[in-house]
Amino acid sequence: MAAAYFSFIALCILPPIFLLIFLKLIIRPRPVRIPITSRHVFITGGSRGIGFALARQAAAEGARVTILARNLEQLEEAKTSIRLSTGVDVAIVSADVRDFDAVKLAVESADPIHVLICNQGVFASGELVNLEIKEVKRMIDVNLIGSFNLVKAALPGMKNRSDRRPVSIAFMSSQAGQVCTRDLRLHN
Repeated sequence: MAAAYFSFIALCILPPIFLLIFLKLIIRPRPVRIPITSRHVFITGGSRGIGFALARQAAAEGARVTILARNLEQLEEAKTSIRLSTGVDVAIVSADVRDFDAVKLAVESADPIHVLICNQGVFASGELVNLEIKEVKRMIDVNLIGSFNLVKAALPGMKNRSDRRPVSIAFMSSQAGQVCTRDLRLHN
């Protein structure tokens, strides 16, 4: 009797388990790597930090790279450094991401964009109660409004390109928001 019971259980349970295992093997998502060789990568905040590192890596992988930042001198230094380390020239554009017209002009002056990396960012450190409103407004304008300006300026060209290759938009962030949140919890 017990053998019949276990046989019945095995017939009811094992086929669905094997089916699930089989489906997992044939349907599992696989990462897709889209090469950036000969694609145009437009990076804000590209004169230093993470943006600079991304620009250097993209240039090393064969992408056409444009870096945007406010400080022209730092942009020139970044361009020279990338050329020395990769042998590739990158385009530079000086503009303030808070100014939509300047961003639009910068985007229009560049090649059609395949990858837009919104990497600009500022942070005013300190407790929120001690920050000036103008510091908070500057963070919002650069970090948030700047990203909207970039996407608004770049998206039409990204959508209306003659080649139908995939495009990407990436937003970088920092842990600054976590620091502010932690500071608020600590002082309440």
